[in-house]
Order: sequence, then C-alpha cells, then structure tokens
Amino acid sequence: MAAETILTAIGKKAGELAVNQIIIDGSRLCRVREDLEWIEIEMGRIQSYLQDAEAIQLKTAVVSNFIREIWNLAYDVEDIIHTYFPKLISSWSQWNGLLGFRHMKSARAFSKGVEGIRKRVEDITKARKDFEADARSTSLEAVTTYPRQTFPHADEPYVVGINTIVEDLKQKVLDKDLHHPVVSIIGTAGVGKTALARKVYNSVRQHFDCAAWICVSERPNEQQLLRDIAGQVGLEENKMEQNFETNLFELLSTKRYVIVIDDIWRTTAWDALKIHLPTNSENERQIILTSRIEDVGLYVGGTKSIFKLQPLDLETSRQLFYKMIADDPQNINETQYSPQLKNIGEQILEKCGGLPLAILLAAGLLRGRSDSAWKGVLEGILGMGQDNDKWFDIFALSYKDLPLYLKPCFLYFGFFPEDREIEAFDLINLWAAEGFIRGSEVREVEEVGDDYLNQLIARNLIQVNQMKLDGTVFTVQIHDILHSLCIREANEINFFKIHTDAVNWHSTCKVRRIAIHNSDIGPYLSLHPQTSRIHAMLCFFPKFGWEEMIDPKKNEKREGRVTKNLLQDSKSFRLLRIENDYIPLSVSTEICNLRQLTYLKLANISGPVELPSAISNLKSLLTLDLRESWWGIYVPNVIWSMKQLRHILLPPDCRTSKYRWDSLGKLQRVEFSLTNLQTLSGLSGELFKADWLYKLNSLRTLGVYNPTKTWSKDIIEVLSDGAPVSHKLEKLWLHTYKDKQPILKLPKLKSNSLNLSRYENLCSLDLNRLKMTELPQHDKLPPNLTILTLAFTYIEKGPMETLKKLQKLKILQLLMCSYEGKELVCPGEHGDFPELEVLRIEGLPYIEMVVVEEEGMPRLRDFKIIKYPGYSKMPETRIPDRLRNIIVMTTE
Repeated sequence: MAAETILTAIGKKAGELAVNQIIIDGSRLCRVREDLEWIEIEMGRIQSYLQDAEAIQLKTAVVSNFIREIWNLAYDVEDIIHTYFPKLISSWSQWNGLLGFRHMKSARAFSKGVEGIRKRVEDITKARKDFEADARSTSLEAVTTYPRQTFPHADEPYVVGINTIVEDLKQKVLDKDLHHPVVSIIGTAGVGKTALARKVYNSVRQHFDCAAWICVSERPNEQQLLRDIAGQVGLEENKMEQNFETNLFELLSTKRYVIVIDDIWRTTAWDALKIHLPTNSENERQIILTSRIEDVGLYVGGTKSIFKLQPLDLETSRQLFYKMIADDPQNINETQYSPQLKNIGEQILEKCGGLPLAILLAAGLLRGRSDSAWKGVLEGILGMGQDNDKWFDIFALSYKDLPLYLKPCFLYFGFFPEDREIEAFDLINLWAAEGFIRGSEVREVEEVGDDYLNQLIARNLIQVNQMKLDGTVFTVQIHDILHSLCIREANEINFFKIHTDAVNWHSTCKVRRIAIHNSDIGPYLSLHPQTSRIHAMLCFFPKFGWEEMIDPKKNEKREGRVTKNLLQDSKSFRLLRIENDYIPLSVSTEICNLRQLTYLKLANISGPVELPSAISNLKSLLTLDLRESWWGIYVPNVIWSMKQLRHILLPPDCRTSKYRWDSLGKLQRVEFSLTNLQTLSGLSGELFKADWLYKLNSLRTLGVYNPTKTWSKDIIEVLSDGAPVSHKLEKLWLHTYKDKQPILKLPKLKSNSLNLSRYENLCSLDLNRLKMTELPQHDKLPPNLTILTLAFTYIEKGPMETLKKLQKLKILQLLMCSYEGKELVCPGEHGDFPELEVLRIEGLPYIEMVVVEEEGMPRLRDFKIIKYPGYSKMPETRIPDRLRNIIVMTTE
C-alpha cells in the first residue's frame, strides 16, 4: 500500500475501531480507545508532512530520509493494527464478551506498540523542520488527465522522420539477391530502436511463413525465449513437452521465417539461441536485432548488418514534440502557442537532446497544462541536475510530477522483469490487492484502476502493447530506462527489492515486498531469517526453493526452504504470485494459512496443483488466478463460500478432488455466497451447479467451459431464463466441449434455446464449440452487442441475415469451422450492419465466395480473409470498390 494510502486507511480504520463494541463495552480498554483516537489524528498530520516533502523539486538526502521514515512508520502502524486487533476480536468472541487473559494481553501489547510509534512521530515532527528550508514556493501544477479508452498509437507508436529508414531496412530484409540474413539496429537507450524494429517487422512479416518477436534484456532466460519463439511460429502443443528445441529447429528448417531479437545485451545470449535456429537452410531466414552495444551486432551479423540509429535532429524533434502535446495529433496547430511558450518548448527540446523517449515524457508533462505551468516544468527539468545522464532529469521529473496516488502504481512496474509484457487486468488486481486503488459508491475499484492506468499512459510513462477487440488496453510495457527509474526510486523508500542471483541489498533493510527474478531464494533467506514483515512476493522463474529436495549430505528428503523459512514465518503476506515452478502439497497448505492474503496467482506450474479446503481461511482474498495452471488443478468446493472474492480464474482442466467419486455436492453441502464476484472464468460443470448463477448479481465477466452435454444444456437454460443472472454482465464466452471430444457427433443446439436478449450491458459474446444449425434470431441476442466471435459452431444457414440487424455490432469474427456454407453474403440494404468496423473470416473449410453488397457495411475499415493450409482454395470475392483498399487475403 502506498504511504499516503496507508496513512489515510489507518486513520479511517483507527476511527472505526475506536467505536468498536469491544472498546465501548470494555472499560479496561479505554487506553486502547485513546491510542486509536491519537492514531486517527496523527496519521492525518503525518500525511500532510509527506505531501510537503514530495512537493520539493530537488530531493536532498535529508528529504529522502524523511520520506523513507514516513513510509516505514506507515507500514509499522499498519502491522500493529493488523496484528493485534484480530486477536482482540477473536478472544472477545471466544470469551463471550468477558475480558479474558489473552484479550488483555493483546490490548497491552497494542498499547506498548503505540508507545514506540509516539516516539517516532515526535522524531518525524522534529525532522520536518530540517527540510522546510529546501521547500520551494512553487510546485508543478496538477496535470489535467485525459483518460483514453482507445490508443491509436498502440501498434505503431508516434514516430516521425523514419519513414525513409523503414523503407530502406524493409528492402534490405526482403532483397533476395543480396540477402542480408541479419539487420542490427544499434543505438542508445530511448532512441527508438524498438519502435523502428516494430515498423519494419510489421511491414515484412506477411512475406514470410512465420514470424516471432522476443525481448532478451540484460538477464535473459534462454529456455523461455525459445519457448516464446516456438509458440509464435506455430510449434504444435504436443511437441512443446519433450525435445522442444529439436522440434523447433526441425520446424524452422522447413519455413521462411523472420525473428526479431529485441534489446540483446551480450553475445552469450545469441550463442545460446542460435544453435536452435537453422542458419544454413535453403529457405529464407531473417534476424532483426536491436541492441545498445555495437559489438553485439557485429558479432551476430557482421559489419554489413549494422544500422546506427541516431537521435532526432531539432526539426524532427519539434514535429514529434508538438504532435504529442496536441489535443488532436492528426491536426497540429503550432500557432496556438505564444512565442513565450515556444521559447520554453525550445529549451525543453534542447534538454531532450533528440531522444524520442525524453521528448514523449516531456510532452506528457506539458499536455493539458496551462501556460503558466510550462515555466514550472522547465524549472523542474533544469533544477533536477542530479544525474550525469542529461536525459535522466526528464525521466526523474516525470516520476516526481505524478500525484501521490499514482506513484506506487508506477513503481509497481519495476517489480516485474525488464521488458515484461503485463496484462492490464493483472496489474489492476495487484494494485487493488495492495490497497492502492479503492472503489466508491459511484465506481468499482476496477474502474478506478482503469482510470489510473489511462493516466500513466496519457503521460507516456508506459506504452500499450496489445489492445482488446473493444479498443481497451490488454497488455502494457515499460521502457527499460523507466524500469530502471522505478527500481531506483523504490530503493530510496524501500518500496520493494529485486532478488537475483547476486545479493544486492543490505540485510538490515526493512523489506516489505520482494521479487524473485530467475534466481534461488536461498541466499536471501540466509541473510534475512526473519521474514515476518514481507507483504508481497512475486516469483518469476525462481530456481529451487519451493519444491521438495534431496539433502546430498544426509541423503534424505526435506521440505523446500521457502516452505519452512518464509511462508510459515510471514503471516503478513498480502500478495503471492508464483510462475514457472513446482508447488508441492505442503506449500499449498502453507499458502492457505496466510490469512492476510488478498491476491494469489499460480502460473505455468510444473505439475498438478492441489488446493486444500483450508483455502477458506483466506478471508481477505480478492483474486484467485489459476488460469495458467495447465497441468490441472484441484479446487475444493469451499471457494464458492468465500464471499469477499472478486475474481476467480480457473484453467480448463479443473476438478474438485483427486478422487472421481468425490464430485460436487456428494460429500458435503456447499454454501454458495459470492455476492462481490466480478469475474468468473473457466467454469466447468464438475465444480459448479448451473442454478448458482442466479446468485452472481455483481458479475461482469463470465467464461463457461462445459465438458458435458447435460451441464451445457443446464447453463444455457439458466442464462436464457426470464431474468438475467446479472444486469451488470458485460462479457460472456461459452466453450461447450473439450478439444479432444468428437464434436461433429454431438447433438446440435436448437437456435431458440439460447436467449440473451435481457442482457442490456452484454457487449462481448464468444461462442466456441457450441454446435448449432443456425444462429438465434437477432431479437434473442444482446441488444447492445458490439463484439461477436464464433468458432466451431458449424452453422449451416447463412448467419448474415440475422447479424445485419444488430445495430451496435462493431466487430464480427467468423473463425474456425463457424460456418459450413459455400457462399457468405453480406446484405447491403440501408440499415444493414450500420456500425460494423471489423470483419474477420478465418478457417471456413467450404467457403468459395464472399459477397458484400454495394451499400453493405458502410463503416467497415478492417476486412481480413484467412485461409488455412490444407483447406479449399482462397474464396473469390465480390465486394464494392471502396473495400478494395482495406481487404487482406492471406494464408496462415
């Protein structure tokens, strides 16, 4: 939790506890009430101190230490309340209101802890005077935010002056006569290497059989990088399990491929990758790499491969600058800026030194601000002067200028490995679990998180990598320079620590959050045997630690060190995320004893995971994310009674018990109570009774996975009932049968059995493996549907006559085997498909003709037809001339 957020929450919590029944009734607890009232007042005062300290533009050591002390104080007060009040309430309940020994002992311990806090508050009040002389009378004006719902620069970032370079490199990649197998884009950090590589990659990838993009970074995991390549070039799933490197090599040996290796630092990383990439194949191959280090490019591709990307000249810098601060980037009007503002802009541009990233951040500081604020920005940039890197001042000011509530959200990006692509959904849930974002009577906490994310994007501090079909953000990424800034600022206030193979911080640090990056946690535990203060841990590719191991000296099995030294000792855990590891049952049991846990994610775990019934102990858990546990997971029925849960995400292979006879409802009565649930994804019939859906009246996203015909019918009946299961439902996907089941032999769903017309907020519908003769009539579909995806529905009757009547439909995807007809006709009468913008036709085995009538689809801007190898020939088309420039017909 951010210091300011903690202080606010503590003050509020203390006020609530001060009037708690156990305090009122217990006359001997008047001291506790006095302590709580004091905490409520003092935390508000300390919060104002923090705001004053953060407003100082030039951070001295005194100021930095002062801020760090406030962070530590906030965490310690929070620990005291969370430690003692559950004990007070529990013992009060056990003694039926009597002041028992344990009750009074907890009360005395609480008061003793507050005494120590009082002394620290006095010290902080005195220390405040030491930095007041450094405070400046003016501070940067609060920025006017522009929450964005769509980001047109997500796929192609705003770059200027490189079109000629892109064309030159494109020709170099595609020139079969000269054939340059490697193109090395070399340049300083932030100069735009990745943006240039992305433009070249997107313009040439359709000329190759397959393509892949990987980010290597400073500490790569070569095995995972190869798996990323394998996944992108289409290596079959069964060939990913054993000898996947050999299988990848054999696949690429038969393909024309282009692979981007972004941000590679060392030749050793290339040596580890190249032995699995065929280099003497008769087929064309192309490597595009980016690096800060010219010697790496020379080593990989030789002198002829090198292209040095230089900073922008002044005129090009000016174009990018005014493009980024304009309200409408397509309509730039420099005359709206006075000569004085232009002069300030020129000084800022000079400080940027032609570095595109610096220009983007400077524009993010100025966009939407008043004229008087431009001077403050310039003063802030000139006043930083703490780093030898002339550009870093702008980066640091961009962080410093953030409102207090956004700073911890931004710092959280440093928690992830460098160049990591992060799902917006994951990030917002982490923020919520930490308490950085809070809902209100007007907005849900997830909506506040979306707003915070949009503010960071509007400031150009993070970039959008992938968009959802509805135009909202799917994944984001942070530039490695800003990633370093996050780590630097986090170290200043002990916000988190990164643990790698090298021991990189002092053992006396009060660490609250740790991230394990491709390393063994053992050295950390040897330095930090007391881990009770840890609130959050994110493990990315950890080595050892969790699994049971053989002691080589005693030749006996012992539990993983983390199980014994970390989970058992750290009862304050709020967040736990483990990726790419093995989780024995003993660890699962320990996890279920972390009673403060608010967020749990287990991803890419090697082997099945079993969660015991003790998971019901996690009374504060908000997010349970198991969707990437591909080896299967056993989830107890008690999760349906955990009423505080907001997000449950399950994998396809999910069961209630290891024993087949222990199925739902046979051994125990399940109390279903999930009134706060927002997301339920990966639901299957073995875990869930269809009529429980009636109790999910807060649900916004529902993903159903039906392994049985009977349950499939039940779930559709409930969804099609007279009243919707949730008026808030926005996204629904129904995947009826498992991939390996013979779907063609299953009975067809009657078109009139599915009725979603009462779901007025349902905007996205995905029907997959739901076999039907024809679509339901348009008045049986959601009235405000904007996105429709069909796959393996085997529709026999042309669907367009129904779909043309959906007045809000913007995106239509007819994917694998969704339609079995030979001709697909899109009507063109007035009022047909009035809002449709995207049409994707992919993998229809019998299609021979696609027709769009003259007036049909007036707003269509993206039209793609994809034929898979081995299917019938590419269909013919009869379409209006206005669509000739946008249609793409390809084989994938």
